[in-house]
Amino acid sequence: MQTFMAELSKVIEEVDFERSWGRDLSLNDKQPTVKFTFSGRRVSAVIDPASSERWVPSTFHSSFSAAVRRIDNACNIRWL
Repeated sequence: MQTFMAELSKVIEEVDFERSWGRDLSLNDKQPTVKFTFSGRRVSAVIDPASSERWVPSTFHSSFSAAVRRIDNACNIRWL
């Protein structure tokens, strides 16, 4: 199983993030499904454990950061 954990400098709404994440059409066909869990400024991402595909960390970080920046360009991300 593959997981990622980030701490944001600002709270963003989960529904806004999901909408922004879904806007990146390149993610839908090429990458496994991701389940996001929000707890305040912390966000965890679990890659579909049934998938044999692995997500290259730098690619995931870039895609996640782009989704956050579409919501709040000033929000910083710290990977844990």
